Amino acid sequence: MGRGSGEPRTRSRTVPAGPTCSSQARWFLWAAVQDVPDLDVDLVEAALLTTEVASNASRHGKEPIDLSVALEDPGLRVSVHDTGPGFDPDDDAVRGAGYGVRLMEALAAEWGVERRDDGTEVWFRM
Repeated sequence: MGRGSGEPRTRSRTVPAGPTCSSQARWFLWAAVQDVPDLDVDLVEAALLTTEVASNASRHGKEPIDLSVALEDPGLRVSVHDTGPGFDPDDDAVRGAGYGVRLMEALAAEWGVERRDDGTEVWFRM
């Protein structure tokens, strides 16, 4: 999955909910970018955020959980989509419930939550 001009190059896969969801998502991220020599992204931070969004989808969402890793110019976009109802990231209860929102705000260049008829997508860019 190399970078070039034009559309982003994307890899996707479905990961199961449960105890292996986060590790499978992390390993998929590493595999998706391992052959990209000029990627200027902190992959440890990207893996941490990938773990966060995948574990939240596993814990609070509904299967299937679809993970997408896209190389963009510049950077990387990771998204997780599940068929659950999602959450409002501006809700004070969500912000105080854990470290996920704070991690996104601290490490991602940008991030968001999109609710659709078929579920919820949580994404971030680095």
